[in-house]
Amino acid sequence: MVLSVGGGNLEKNVSPNLVMALQYAKQIGANVVGIVGRDGGYTAQVADACVVIPTVNPDHVTPHAEAFQSVVHHLLVTHPKLKAAQTKWESVK
Repeated sequence: MVLSVGGGNLEKNVSPNLVMALQYAKQIGANVVGIVGRDGGYTAQVADACVVIPTVNPDHVTPHAEAFQSVVHHLLVTHPKLKAAQTKWESVK
């Protein structure tokens, strides 16, 4: 799962490590899911599923993308079916 504002771009030297990780993932047959901002870069090109967050305000691409990504991340890590142990505040009486 890729959470990136730009999605990686070798030509512009943006997140080349991300591009290499995606190339490796595709090489070994892994599924790639992404949530990216702007045009999505390399992630949007190669992902099996990718959400490209629309640009609402060009001056705030990064905070809008990262805010949406954090909401999705929070929903995933707090999903009841993924819960392995009781969380701290729910166990305090």
